[in-house]
Amino acid sequence: MNQEKEGKTELRHEPEPGYRRIFYVVFFMAVLYLVIIMGATL
Repeated sequence: MNQEKEGKTELRHEPEPGYRRIFYVVFFMAVLYLVIIMGATL
């Protein structure tokens, strides 16, 4: 029969350089867009 491993299995990888900056830029643009939309509706 199959034996189950004890504990949790964790998949790890090294982050790709540049993706964190792109994430923050896109996130900032989305927040800015929502602020502009909310400001236009007031």
